[in-house]
Amino acid sequence: MGLDRKCFEYDVKESKLFDKLPVKNCFSIENEAHPTACIWYPKVQQDIKEDLLLTVNDDYKLKLWNPKTSNSRRTCLGPTYGGDIKTLKLLKIPTGNGLSTMDNFDNYLIYSTGKKVVGLIKLPLDGNPHKTMGLVAHPNEVTDICASADGKFIFTCGGDDLSVNVWNVDVTPINEEIAMYGGDTVEPFINLIEGGREGQTF
Repeated sequence: MGLDRKCFEYDVKESKLFDKLPVKNCFSIENEAHPTACIWYPKVQQDIKEDLLLTVNDDYKLKLWNPKTSNSRRTCLGPTYGGDIKTLKLLKIPTGNGLSTMDNFDNYLIYSTGKKVVGLIKLPLDGNPHKTMGLVAHPNEVTDICASADGKFIFTCGGDDLSVNVWNVDVTPINEEIAMYGGDTVEPFINLIEGGREGQTF
């Protein structure tokens, strides 16, 4: 995926040494905005049976794609603070009895912008602004992020600050904010409309 607004799938299995990497599939994913990051979307919803690709663009939009059919499945608003997202990684936090099954994990995305900000997005994606948070993790560039296998820590790597920071993961504030401001109802989305529930008066 690149600034040409296209997503390429390469056939690594059929590639040969000192030869061009054969293109298996290619489709356009943007008309005006530029894509900045992508990741395979985890199957966190029972109604999603297909393999989906999640892309982010510099207009703060998150998009789900079926790469086999080149069709868009969903578009929603992403975090709008700290600039556009440059890096996305999956964060799995064990719940319940700790058995490693799909049902016993809460799924989040960790992300970093080009400068300063690192944050969390709770899955599944629906555009609820209360499902995201961000914090200033470095004084300037954030070059990379990753999570520990047990989901307890996030590691962030800076640029000119020459530092690697270790962050303890606590998703309680996100869950409390979701519950406080409407949860899975339409309430969080009403405030996104200009003028709120009553609309804008002229």
